[in-house]
Amino acid sequence: PSSQQTAPSKPVPKNPFTMAATKKRPRPSQLQFQPGPVPYDSIAAKTWIYPTADHYPKRQYQYEIAKSAILENTLVSLPTGLGKTLIAAVVLYNYYRWFPTGKVMFLAPTLPLVHQQVQACYEIMGIPAADTEVVTGRMPANKRSVTWRKKRVFFCTPQTVQKDLENDRCDAAKVVCCVVDEAHKATGEYAYCKVISLLE
Repeated sequence: PSSQQTAPSKPVPKNPFTMAATKKRPRPSQLQFQPGPVPYDSIAAKTWIYPTADHYPKRQYQYEIAKSAILENTLVSLPTGLGKTLIAAVVLYNYYRWFPTGKVMFLAPTLPLVHQQVQACYEIMGIPAADTEVVTGRMPANKRSVTWRKKRVFFCTPQTVQKDLENDRCDAAKVVCCVVDEAHKATGEYAYCKVISLLE
């Protein structure tokens, strides 16, 4: 069960998590939406969905961070066990709804973490299994090409995504949302940095 929240069409109220130094700069959420290569569902985009099940009690800080992350690029830094995965699942699911032909991806540095996040996202938001695929180097390249075309929700290791973007197996223009787990690894030549650069 989920509740629907109306997505604001005007500038978002000041976010309590925003540092004072950044409040003076124009926030991306205040900018006009510019249509891209992936069409969005204007009806679905009027709302965003947040889980309200009893085993996921609403924590205000998670709700506020999820709202911020839906509207602009966001780096979430929370201690283990305080719900980063729930926030990621909310963001992925809403972009999945808003862009019916778009693709969303969750990147994690190891295969066990990838599988852990898949299960969590199924349980939290009910992301459809039929549209979901785990993409790692264990899957042959030709099968990955087909998978990138047919599926919409991907849980991946970043090295595999980098190779698939570089070899045109994955169409970067179709990716509307990318969540990076363990983002502190995104330095230097690490695959996270390459993937984000290729997507941009």
